[in-house]
Amino acid sequence: MATREANGDTPLDTGGEVFELLENPRKAWIYTYIHHHPATTIQDIVETLDLPQRTVYEYVDDLEVAGFIEQSNDGRPAEYTTHKIDLQLVAGDAKRQITPELVEAIARRLRDDDLDTYIDRHGLDGLAVALEYAHEYVDGSVTHQIMAREQEIAPLEAGIILDALRPVIED
Repeated sequence: MATREANGDTPLDTGGEVFELLENPRKAWIYTYIHHHPATTIQDIVETLDLPQRTVYEYVDDLEVAGFIEQSNDGRPAEYTTHKIDLQLVAGDAKRQITPELVEAIARRLRDDDLDTYIDRHGLDGLAVALEYAHEYVDGSVTHQIMAREQEIAPLEAGIILDALRPVIED
């Protein structure tokens, strides 16, 4: 069961340079799109996500340098696939997993005000904790009231974030 960390130096909120992906929802959205659409091109990303081509090239380059994606062909246009992200950050006794699901939840903040508000209030670490609860919520082993009590948040807020994270878990 996920629990709130007592100190303010939470693992995901103090991550290093390689975790810039977690702080940039557009990069996270590009990673997520490529993750769900292997062998995609820059033009596919530009058209589907409605982002400027220059931005997409820059972010794809950043993601490639960080090792999150790679070019999957030798031809033109270049096609990209993701590497599986399964990293763990540890700060003291707190441990957080960075997975494609967490990256997708961050990306969805661009289109979901509830996720955006939750991240603003509780940080990326709070989102990671909520995602752990969302897994249990979707499988029926936890309710929003349990999350609210254990995380010391309002039951309404717990219900809203769990419902907002449901598509990330179920997709």
